[in-house]
Amino acid sequence: MASTVYDVTTFPASVSPQTDIGQVINEIVADIHAQQTGQTTRPGAVVYIPPGHYTLQTTAVIDVGFLTIKGSGHGFLSEAIRDDVDHSAWVETLPGSSHVQIANDGQVGFLVNRAGDPATNGRLNSVVFQDFCLDGVSSSKPYVGANGNGKTGIRFEYDNDAVRVEGMGFVYLEEALTVRNADAYFITNNFIGECGNGVRMIGGSIAGRITNNTIVTPWGGDSVFVENAENCVINGNSLLWGARIQCKNVHRAVVTGNKLVSNFSGMIVHETPCHEHLISGNHFRRIFGDGGPARNDDLYGMVHLDGDDNAVSANLFSFAVDGADIVPSGATPTVVLVKSGARNFLSGNQVAANLAVRHVVDASATDTKVLWSGASGQLEDLSSSTSFVPTP
Repeated sequence: MASTVYDVTTFPASVSPQTDIGQVINEIVADIHAQQTGQTTRPGAVVYIPPGHYTLQTTAVIDVGFLTIKGSGHGFLSEAIRDDVDHSAWVETLPGSSHVQIANDGQVGFLVNRAGDPATNGRLNSVVFQDFCLDGVSSSKPYVGANGNGKTGIRFEYDNDAVRVEGMGFVYLEEALTVRNADAYFITNNFIGECGNGVRMIGGSIAGRITNNTIVTPWGGDSVFVENAENCVINGNSLLWGARIQCKNVHRAVVTGNKLVSNFSGMIVHETPCHEHLISGNHFRRIFGDGGPARNDDLYGMVHLDGDDNAVSANLFSFAVDGADIVPSGATPTVVLVKSGARNFLSGNQVAANLAVRHVVDASATDTKVLWSGASGQLEDLSSSTSFVPTP
C-alpha cells in the first residue's frame, strides 16, 4: 500500500497549496479512495499542513473516516486588535504557523460529508482537525448577518462518531465550527476569536466534551450552542465579551469550571426546557462594553433556567454595570431567572454586585429551592411554592 501520510506541499496535485489548498486536499482524498478500496482496508490517513500561508479557494470535502488533518501550530492572532491599532511596529501582522485563508464569502472551508444514508453507509468515524489556523480574512462586529462574511471554518454535515477538533485557531468567520449529529465528540484547546458563532452542536448528539477552549467576541451569536443533546460536558472554557452558552432541548449536561465575561445578560440560556443540568463552579462576570445592541435586557438573567431538576450551585456571580446603563432604565438586574419548571435548586452561590440585584422565580416555576444564594432582599418570588433560605 502507498504511504498514508500526505504532505500538501509535496503531493503532486494539479495546483499548489498556496494557490488552493482545498483542491489539493480533495485530490489527496481521491487518492485515499483509490488506495483503500475495501471495507477492511481502511486505516485512514494523515494530511499534513506545514507552517506557511495557504489560500483555500475550493471547499475541502472530507468523506473518509480515520482521517487526521493537522498542522504545526494554530498560529492564532487577534485580527480585530491588529485592525484597531497602529501596527507599523509589529513584528508580525498575520496569523502564523499553519495558516489557511478561506477566500470566498459564503464558503465552507472544510465540509465533512458523505453521499447516502448513514443508516445504510455507516457513520463517519474519527475525523480529526488539529493544530492549524482557519482565517476568514476580514469581517466586522458583530460578525453575523449584514456584517458577516458567511464563511464557516469546519462543518460536519454527515452523522459522525469520535470527532476531535483540538488546538485549532479560528478567526473572522461567521461560524467557526458546526457539527451535526455527533456522538462521543471531543472539542478542546481551541482559540476562537472575532467569529459570529463559536462551537455549534446541531441536530443531536450524545456524550461529548467541549473543554478548555478560549472563545472571544461572538457579539451576535453564541459562544457554544447545543441542541437535542444528552450527557454533554462543557468545562474549563474561557468565554469573553459576548459569552453565551445556549441550550435547546439539552438534558443531563454538566457545565462546570467555566469563566464567562460578557457585555450582555444571558450567559447560560435554556432556550427550551432543559432538564437535570449541573451548573457549578463557574465564574460569571457581567460588564458594560462595546459589543453593540444588547441581545436581551437585564431582566433576562445572567443564567436563564427553563426545565426541571436543574442545580445551580457554588458559582460566583459578579455584576459591575453602572446604573445608568441598565436596561430597562431603573430595573433591578436579574442574576438567576427561574423562568419555568419544577424542583430547580440554587445553592451556595455567591453574588457580588455594585448595585442592587436579585434572583427571580417566575410564577410558572414550582417547588424551587434557593438556599444560601443571596441575602433576604435578593429574591423576587412570583411563585407560591419556593423554599428560600437567605445567606446569613
